[in-house]
Amino acid sequence: MSLIYFSSFSQGGSNSVYSQYGFGMLYPHQSGQSFGMGNTGIAMSSPLNINLFNPASVADIKYMTFDVNVLSNSISAKDGINTPASYTDASLGTIALAIPLLKNWGAYAGLTPFSSVGYRVARTFSDSTLGTVNDYYHGTGGVNSIFLGSGYRYKNLSIGAKGNYLFGAFTHDHLRVLTPGTFFNSYSQNKYTFANLTLDLGAQYRIAANENLSFIVGVVYGMQQELTVKTTERMLTTTQNVLTDSSATDVFIKSVVFDNTANPGKSTLTYPQYFGGGISVNYKEKLIVTFDYKQQEWKKFELTNSSSYTAGKSFNLGAEWTPNKNSAGNENYHKRVAYRIGLRYANLPLTINNTNITDYGINIGFAFPLRKLKFERELFGSYINLGFEAGRRGTLAASLVEESYFKINIGFTFNDKWFIKRKFD
Repeated sequence: MSLIYFSSFSQGGSNSVYSQYGFGMLYPHQSGQSFGMGNTGIAMSSPLNINLFNPASVADIKYMTFDVNVLSNSISAKDGINTPASYTDASLGTIALAIPLLKNWGAYAGLTPFSSVGYRVARTFSDSTLGTVNDYYHGTGGVNSIFLGSGYRYKNLSIGAKGNYLFGAFTHDHLRVLTPGTFFNSYSQNKYTFANLTLDLGAQYRIAANENLSFIVGVVYGMQQELTVKTTERMLTTTQNVLTDSSATDVFIKSVVFDNTANPGKSTLTYPQYFGGGISVNYKEKLIVTFDYKQQEWKKFELTNSSSYTAGKSFNLGAEWTPNKNSAGNENYHKRVAYRIGLRYANLPLTINNTNITDYGINIGFAFPLRKLKFERELFGSYINLGFEAGRRGTLAASLVEESYFKINIGFTFNDKWFIKRKFD
């Protein structure tokens, strides 16, 4: 048996053979800051940055803050038999807006990818009855999230909640090509459409050791939700022998075996709860070091394809260093730049061929400040975020696929002061 892999466009900057399972590849909802710091954020809070990992953090937003980023993803996949395949795409990441409502109370809203499906797989094997069998698999699409969240801080404790409206669809196509003149080929397509609400909760607690050193402890919890899924399925025999991006409309039908596209079915599936915790250390407002752990139980989840779902676990470590954010002069510009680095390791919630799938990588990033503004005695400003990520997913063991990828994240964070009360002499 041979396995050939190559990828097609998908949203969220994630193409992967492993996106054929479950919801696809889950998107981490990162901003420019968290991307450069290894997708950390459970225990991070800032008056100038939007943090989507913990809704409690928006309590500290002091200015109207707008964050947008674009992600480029280059991937190379190999199975140990065929020539490695590669693909590059680009997609829009998170768009978010945060505003302070009152003192110690803020809110944010935005749009972000939730999951992504994008893969092509070909498999060839011999059967005593059918002869040579060529299976072609293709998947595309994904789910997005419109979110609205708010956080409030009382003394050292912040709490927050974020509601997410999930919407979108993904499609899985399968074409089986058999010996010409003996058997007809078969084609099937399964499409899953989502429109559901989920809820995330979070809290953070500050501990001040002294005037130079402080800590934040954070926790997050995502509630278990019953999601409604609309499903359509087509099964037919065909003379088609190539699986194209538009096979759903250009397939050459010989006979229809089953087709419920005019009357989609509905089912309910359980989106599992998750929990996570983190801690961050802030030294002199120059150095931030943070660590996150998150776990989500998928054992009872079943949607697409045959595999065993298990607990997904992630470990993330990040740091940010800003030598002197208030330094002046062009000659000191490098001191105002924020330098970021992160490490991450994850056990994906998949067991295939009795093998658990892992994903690990390293991130580096920078925040390049633009012109600073001053309101009363406060300095604030916007900046450009630039981040890079190199990682590896999967394994060559157990006839699986190993993927190496490189991502570039380019974003912009804009800060401004709204609702200024004018004073006249």
